[in-house]
Amino acid sequence: MNNLSSRELATIIWGLILLIYVITKKETRNSIYNLLKIFFGKKLSILWLIYLLYVLGITILFSKLSLWKNIYLKDIVIWTLFSGLINYLNAVSREADENYITKIVKDNFKLVIIFEFIISTFTFSIIVELLIIPIFTIISIMSLVSERDLKYQKVHKLTNYLLIVLGLIFICKTIELGISEYRQLNIFDTLISFLVPITYLILTLPLIYIINLYSKYEILFLRMSFKEGEDKKVNKKRHFDVIKICNISVRKVIIFTYEFIPKMYKNITDEEFYNLLNEFKHKL
Repeated sequence: MNNLSSRELATIIWGLILLIYVITKKETRNSIYNLLKIFFGKKLSILWLIYLLYVLGITILFSKLSLWKNIYLKDIVIWTLFSGLINYLNAVSREADENYITKIVKDNFKLVIIFEFIISTFTFSIIVELLIIPIFTIISIMSLVSERDLKYQKVHKLTNYLLIVLGLIFICKTIELGISEYRQLNIFDTLISFLVPITYLILTLPLIYIINLYSKYEILFLRMSFKEGEDKKVNKKRHFDVIKICNISVRKVIIFTYEFIPKMYKNITDEEFYNLLNEFKHKL
């Protein structure tokens, strides 16, 4: 527990309070149970298990280095269960197109990350943190809810204004705290903490791309299955021919799925299918 910052402790405390409240309500308890059933379903379990084993493998390799310290595990676990897992699971969504990897990199290499790191490094007392979290959370929720209805436009403007003012005060106070406390920091360990998310992001990008590509192929072959005949050997050969053309390009798989599969029909002949593939080749 000594490695946890006051903000992390405050987050855990509020998280436990929310969890206790939720499980005491039958409706929400049932919803959580159904959500867990989905999350631990066979396909999804395999998906996140691959991710966790991959990250574990990276961590084991890093632990063999002479500069390794167990205190880095906290930053690794936090990144793995939040930012990393979100990036990974979003790779199988319909919105994750051929630019998904570029988008992740852009989102994670903005100047704002330095400010986020400063804010997470220099924290206030546990009492102050316990007050900050619900205040920002409540105002943010009010802003999101009021944004959806025109009759709450004034409330939306007010909550946005409050968020900006409180955000500026929060950042200024954090920088002020950082200036007075930076000498107490272990520069090397602080640098490692800053580099953990960046390093793990870069190392998990290949896995994220593979999962994105796999999910797109899964959609492609599912759509093809509705327009295939009964001969399984022919179907497998056609799948293989599509893979040969699309290869490891998410862009090609998406184009074929949404522009060329609609041109197929039930029991399409080999000649017509390969004409379609040739048309696809010329489009690329």
